[in-house]
Amino acid sequence: MKKIKSINKIVGRLLCISTVTMLFSSCESFLDREPLDQVSQATFWKTPEQLDAYIMGKYSWLPGDFGAWGMGYLVQDQNSDDMVVGLNHPAWMNGENNTTPVSGGNWNWGAIREINMFFDNYTLCESPFSSYEQTYGEACFLKAYKYHELVQNFGDVPWYSSVISDTDEELLNKARDPRSLVVDSIMGLIDQAVDHLQLRSVVGVNRLNKETALIYKSRVALFEATWAKYHAGTPSASDVDPDTYFKKAIEAYTQFKQLCGGFEGKLYSTGNPDTDYYNLFNRFDYADIQEVTLSKKYSRALGIPNNLNVQVWSYGYYNCSYTLDLIQSYLSKSGQSVDITNSSVIPGKGCDYLLNLANTLDPRYRQIVFTPGDLINSVTAGFIDSLFTVPQIHLSEAARNTTTGFSPKKSHNPEGPIINQSDPLVSGIGFRVSELLLNYVEAYVELHGAFPDLSDNIDLIRKRVGMPTLTEVKPVVEKWWPDYGYPISDNLAIIRQERRVELAGEGLRSNDWKRWRAHKLFDGKRPRGFRFDQSDYDKIGVQPNVQLDEEGYIDPYKVSLNGGGFHFKPERDYLSPIPLNELLINPNLKQNPGWDSPK
Repeated sequence: MKKIKSINKIVGRLLCISTVTMLFSSCESFLDREPLDQVSQATFWKTPEQLDAYIMGKYSWLPGDFGAWGMGYLVQDQNSDDMVVGLNHPAWMNGENNTTPVSGGNWNWGAIREINMFFDNYTLCESPFSSYEQTYGEACFLKAYKYHELVQNFGDVPWYSSVISDTDEELLNKARDPRSLVVDSIMGLIDQAVDHLQLRSVVGVNRLNKETALIYKSRVALFEATWAKYHAGTPSASDVDPDTYFKKAIEAYTQFKQLCGGFEGKLYSTGNPDTDYYNLFNRFDYADIQEVTLSKKYSRALGIPNNLNVQVWSYGYYNCSYTLDLIQSYLSKSGQSVDITNSSVIPGKGCDYLLNLANTLDPRYRQIVFTPGDLINSVTAGFIDSLFTVPQIHLSEAARNTTTGFSPKKSHNPEGPIINQSDPLVSGIGFRVSELLLNYVEAYVELHGAFPDLSDNIDLIRKRVGMPTLTEVKPVVEKWWPDYGYPISDNLAIIRQERRVELAGEGLRSNDWKRWRAHKLFDGKRPRGFRFDQSDYDKIGVQPNVQLDEEGYIDPYKVSLNGGGFHFKPERDYLSPIPLNELLINPNLKQNPGWDSPK
């Protein structure tokens, strides 16, 4: 009996719908609903409104969240080669997170239990299925989303179709199912979501919709296909068939064209290539921007605030900044490779260096990195008409500095007040169409070697910023392009770079290098920042406390890494450990390679 109680404590939680700190704008009417734990289970599931209320209470699980005070997904790339956080390196990237937890960690099944409660009870609704079909589709999406989080962390996991009974010893002691079984089940749920969710034009940008489900289908399919391909023969190997899932990623793209009206007009553009990409990420509302298929609306007046307007500038993008290695991925405005570390190609130091980069590189560079002359704010007293002059690396409060000098401005809006949690507030992006286009081309190249017709995918993305299309100009893959630790074709190298640039700073890079098994992107290396020039700071009478490498680039982790590079543990750290108490409770669970098991 003790065993049953212990596992119920971990796997189960009392189910309730409480007022959550973050809801989508269309959820406002649900904030005053009676919590489920105050309602009889026998009567709760009878109406479409009750089903809808239950599922809306799970929307806080979805991406696009900033939180009340932080930066959310915009700084999730700090566990990658694209972003630096402060002066202390991420311990996980250096193999330092080497303790198997006794309890807790990410082995959390509360969400799966909650969503399974819906699937166990929705048929009790007394109205026809058509009256809650959208809600059913949302439930399918949410279960797929939470299950895939577990797969990303642990690999093989048990698959549960229903809430586990206290007396079901077989399920309470279930072993991990093969990854392929779980992923096939996840994909089945996503296909159900595609079938039953309505279009964005019907339900809006703040509710799950068919477009979002297809983007997510392509994301999961590409993740699983590439993980299976590149982790083959390693301790983190998968039994998923790569080609099957590359085809599913391609299928999602084709379905989008058939079911959602294609891609014409789907990418945000006002015909201003020097600002459209920048303005895509700083909207107060995404209702009219078709590229964004799912968004989280923030409003202090509605009780769902964020502090993005303040964090972007006054708090140095939450102490995060982009790496030189990311900036090296940008092509020239003519679509050719350019070595930005070659001083004869990109001359100058400090602010001159930043200006020369902005004048040379793909316009998306200047639209995500603050450059001297950029407007900071136009509405806040003390900041009105203020301009960016130097990177914020000189403040005495180190946690407010953008330590590499490449200061992010993705989501920056000069019309947002630099006052804590003050309206209007920038909304979060959960999914956008460009990812689907990039997923499709990568999957196609993985499967066929050659590029597909690029006219309605990569070429559209490039046209937005005035870059030559990839059909017209294919860059030469040079020796300074990324080393993934294994050879890849030029076509694959090009699409990986296109992806890196278009999706920079959106929280997807960490999962990209993990699915590619590409720890060599940073292993044995230290990230660098821009070419520093003290004379920029002499003009304002300060001397930043920065570390430089032998070439004069900022070296933020020089002290933290003791002058060496990262030492990732690939045989262990691609998968997370199962907590020791879970292995004691259920002896049929087996630990992931390299992590401790109970003695």
